[in-house]
Amino acid sequence: MKTLIKIYKEHRDAIKKHIFDTINAMERNTLSEEELRRFFPLFHSLQSIYAVNSGCNQITPLYLKEAEDTKRMNRVVTSLRENISLDENGEYMSSVYLSSTDGRPTVTASKQISDNEVMILNFNVLQLLEELHYIDKADFFNTMSKMVYAAIGYSLSFFAVILIFYALFNFVYYALDEGVNIFQSIFKSTIALTLGLAIFDLAKNLLEHEVVYKEHFKESHGSKVLLEKFLISIIIALSIEALMTVFKIALADYRDIIYAVYLILAVSVMIAAMSFLTRTTRNGSESCKND
Repeated sequence: MKTLIKIYKEHRDAIKKHIFDTINAMERNTLSEEELRRFFPLFHSLQSIYAVNSGCNQITPLYLKEAEDTKRMNRVVTSLRENISLDENGEYMSSVYLSSTDGRPTVTASKQISDNEVMILNFNVLQLLEELHYIDKADFFNTMSKMVYAAIGYSLSFFAVILIFYALFNFVYYALDEGVNIFQSIFKSTIALTLGLAIFDLAKNLLEHEVVYKEHFKESHGSKVLLEKFLISIIIALSIEALMTVFKIALADYRDIIYAVYLILAVSVMIAAMSFLTRTTRNGSESCKND
């Protein structure tokens, strides 16, 4: 998203000129549905269009490409009333913001049609930049990235499921064998289960942040959450392993207890590192907000 905002800011004047030159070139007699929908073929990145009066009361339905929404008719559009500032040509171009409808980066163009009518057009920033060739092949790159992440994520999920079934099979198989120590079977199955848990959680978070809900996460926020969740999974898995190692050594030879201590120390270091990371990122976010 930061990249999109940077590119948009660099070419904001040219983008604004293109949009309003196109709007001004259109002959408008009324603000009917037919008249407003004529803009969709002209702007492939146009997501919605509607009109408000001078008091920012919505006077037409919200027209989408394939539908319309009349829920906000005759209501004040608060975001417009607070932010819109028409220039001497009756034009206004907003900064990039996240749409409340789909959570994607959006910009709004406002054009005064008459003394009491303002036309509002909402554009998808990514599609707008692609449409004007400021970003080339972004769709192909994003699609390929999602495909690679999806392949890795689903493969990891598949391996995790195999480990889980192996753990269950191993436990049942050796539990029925009278010549095998049941505790050894439990230890081996638990190791396989915790490893499967860590791998599956990694796969789930990878798919969630890079494939399924990628558009709904900010870049920095999404990466931080993914890292934190992965660290939590590893800490949980190592904690279980440390506990099982202590029990196993207690049943065998106390001289090997030092290895359990090393494992517990490793878990403690990871917890401390994660706490430091969380605190640092939180302080950084608060500093950015204050600035």
